[in-house]
Amino acid sequence: MIPYPFGIGASCAVNQWYIIDCNSSTPYLPALNHLKVLGVNLENRTVTVRTPRITDCRNPVQDSSKIMGVDLGGSPFLFSNYNKFVFKGCGNAIMMMDNGSVVTACSTACHGGVTHELNDRDKCFGMGGCCETRVPYYFKSYSIHLSGLEEKGGACGSGFLADENHQENWFSVGQNTTSYDIPVSFLWTLTASDQITCCENTRRVMVDMFNDTALYTWECYNTWLPKVGNFYLTDGCKTKDDNGT
Repeated sequence: MIPYPFGIGASCAVNQWYIIDCNSSTPYLPALNHLKVLGVNLENRTVTVRTPRITDCRNPVQDSSKIMGVDLGGSPFLFSNYNKFVFKGCGNAIMMMDNGSVVTACSTACHGGVTHELNDRDKCFGMGGCCETRVPYYFKSYSIHLSGLEEKGGACGSGFLADENHQENWFSVGQNTTSYDIPVSFLWTLTASDQITCCENTRRVMVDMFNDTALYTWECYNTWLPKVGNFYLTDGCKTKDDNGT
């Protein structure tokens, strides 16, 4: 089920960015390079999609810098702080904004330059070729700089954002894989022109972005506990009894 403000087709979505189409029962966002949709969370105001992650180990270099992920400039979406920054490989990874400002960084230690695949996702803390760290801000785009890559491990590494709520989908994938999809969480924002009609309450929320900048979005919310239904619809507020549970 695709909840509003997203919808299948233009007549069911709040605007063109929120239109979802389907191909062989697979939902995707045509306005964002046809990214596959894994889910929409109304309370967190997030949509989780699959984004490509590419690593090339055939021509390794000691230092490299690459634009990663999807450029969300011009869209109502931001990379959310429900993502973690993950590095797999032997060396260092720095996540930066377009102006070169550092957002976060991660370093690993590998015995003899050889990485070992970790099956316990709680052990991605800098040993065995895997580390992760929180992402404290919202932003539109980013780049990743890799350095100090150890040659014995193939001098390859990969840094990427990953939705912490879908950790089981990316943790066990090795850094030597040339291409695969990673679940990433986008915060979706709404303006007054989007003409949403909440079932109970509307408020304007500030979103903290990098370099002490802010963006404002409208959100619907209700006081029902537990929160059920879709409070972005006029008749969307429900109680547990309304849902038959």
